[in-house]
Amino acid sequence: FDTILQGYHAVLDQPPALFPGELYAAYPDAKFILTTRDPDKWATSAQKTIFAAIELLRQIEPEDRTPIQELFRTWHRDHLLKKFYGQDAFTNPKRIILEHNEKVKRIVHEEKLLVYEVGEGWTRLCQFLEVDAPSVPFPRLNDSESFGNVVLKGLSKDV
Repeated sequence: FDTILQGYHAVLDQPPALFPGELYAAYPDAKFILTTRDPDKWATSAQKTIFAAIELLRQIEPEDRTPIQELFRTWHRDHLLKKFYGQDAFTNPKRIILEHNEKVKRIVHEEKLLVYEVGEGWTRLCQFLEVDAPSVPFPRLNDSESFGNVVLKGLSKDV
């Protein structure tokens, strides 16, 4: 990991989230933040975002896909969903988040882990990181609407 992460102080989302045990073993003094949300809402969001993007790309003929479209489709369909989360990822997405959250809680020692719901705002997050809370409102950028406006539009054939 040191070679890949050289110069970085933090990682998030995919692919690092697939390797909590390996990251914790490599960086046992690091702080880990497990962001959580209602599993049913997450499953609904996954259907509207990640799974919708995969479906959109499935509809584009392979020879018409751009390299980034093919990379996104292959990574999410073949590697992320099937290899790491199992064949039923599309039909049972709630299982993904529940199993992931429990895995992280089992692996990372309690004193190094903040289980955090993003809607909480700055206070607990900044206390855990031992930094001052910003004076600006907590941002809300990674939602289904933003994903649709940016990612789905960017992956469409017409872009």
